[in-house]
Amino acid sequence: MTPRWFTALLLGLVELVSTEVFFTDEGCVRAMLGESAVLPCTYNKSTQRLLSSNISALWTSEEEGEMVKKMWRLGEEEMLNRTDHARARMPSLGPQTGDFSMTLAGIVTTDTKSYSLHISFDGGERSSVLCTVCLRVGAHFSFPSVQRGEVDSKGKTHFECHSRGGYPQPTLHWLLNATDVPPEGSVQTYTQPLQDSELFNITSILTVNIATDVPVACAIENHVLNETFSTTDWPEEVQVSPVVARASEAMWVFSTVLFVLVGLMVAAVIIFQTKWNGSRSRRHHVHTDDSDSEDTDIITVDMRNLDTLAETDV
Repeated sequence: MTPRWFTALLLGLVELVSTEVFFTDEGCVRAMLGESAVLPCTYNKSTQRLLSSNISALWTSEEEGEMVKKMWRLGEEEMLNRTDHARARMPSLGPQTGDFSMTLAGIVTTDTKSYSLHISFDGGERSSVLCTVCLRVGAHFSFPSVQRGEVDSKGKTHFECHSRGGYPQPTLHWLLNATDVPPEGSVQTYTQPLQDSELFNITSILTVNIATDVPVACAIENHVLNETFSTTDWPEEVQVSPVVARASEAMWVFSTVLFVLVGLMVAAVIIFQTKWNGSRSRRHHVHTDDSDSEDTDIITVDMRNLDTLAETDV
């Protein structure tokens, strides 16, 4: 393998590993607003024809026309015959790798359209369409916030759901008790475009007659990014039956008594250990005094009978 082929293969592998392309349910490339997107296009036949011909590759869009164009002569790029879009680029080693994907930077909402790659051989006027790729643009909405209002005079409770800064306009769903759909006419939803931005805020108000212990969920669905964010409002007061309350109280009393008993046992062990160490210390001291007295012989002499003692020759 020549160094040139090795370089082309290495760059192709790097491009494959570092590029991650996401598709929507309809098969379009999914792009994040403000980021970059890769529109994949690969020449699946043998690259020998690409290396032995003079070829031209051109990406076009429905509205902007020519996006980026490059020409190669026997695998060598002709720098004087290239047209680059301000935000689009194409690999220089297309003939070596067969990869003619287009990378589009700084994605905006108007990039939501279809793009085509046209390729021609040996200066032919007629070019064939190698790939057609559609692009869909989206932006993440924030997790919805749900606020529970007061109960009005008719016994109905007002809930407000709000989510910020996404694209395009999402679908909002309310659920009562995790499964029930609100009755018709109880929901009012508004979308508001942000000033000097292409993003949207969405607010929905639910007015429904519902028990205070029923959870209410609000979900925001972004179809382009295939995302659904949901938040549930749980009732603040949870009803506890008397049996559960008595069981909890009994468990608390049992835990308290057990804690006191353990504390008393620990204190008793410490006191016993202290006394035991003191007793051992005293016994050791007495034993030492007795040993000293046994090792010493005491001789008593009566001075008054000293003269009567018989003389002894030494």
